[in-house]
Amino acid sequence: MPKLFSYVVDHDLGFAPNPFGDFCSLAKCKFGQTNRNIVELAEEGDWIAGTGGADLSKSAGHGKLIYAMRVDEKTPLATYCRANQGRRVDAHHDIDESGRFALLSYYYFYFGRNALDISEIPRAALEHPFEKSGPGHRSDFSDEFFEEFSGWFGLNFKVGVHGLPCKPYSTLKMLSRKLQVRRKRCAR
Repeated sequence: MPKLFSYVVDHDLGFAPNPFGDFCSLAKCKFGQTNRNIVELAEEGDWIAGTGGADLSKSAGHGKLIYAMRVDEKTPLATYCRANQGRRVDAHHDIDESGRFALLSYYYFYFGRNALDISEIPRAALEHPFEKSGPGHRSDFSDEFFEEFSGWFGLNFKVGVHGLPCKPYSTLKMLSRKLQVRRKRCAR
């Protein structure tokens, strides 16, 4: 059975996760911990959910869901970086890529600064708080909750980006303006 991993997105800048383009990626993120991290542990078919951090100037705040993605591909980080040279993957380009991975999703729901209130997530099969507090992650969700959670998104949201990052990185500011212009045209 696939797993659901939940962790805190301490700073939502638009590159970890990076939901822009034809897919969402989680790369060069969560490394340097003593325990294995989500990018190392997750396998194809698993889901990743990022919730808001405490600092409202960099994240959506506690009680919010910034994004959810199904892991469709797990690829070596070096391969991912070579294939996606134009895609922003981290603020620091000098990270050792050997032995590390990138997670890719074509079925993702990114809300950013329009983060969902966690109370909107179905909770019938949830046996404990959804949100992980502090560093690390949680993956102790029941199979019933996993099915409820993963099915709920497809029924209620369109795949893709539903909001800009909480604090867009400077290279995303131009993209942010383009998205706003496109939304204004669509609203007419």
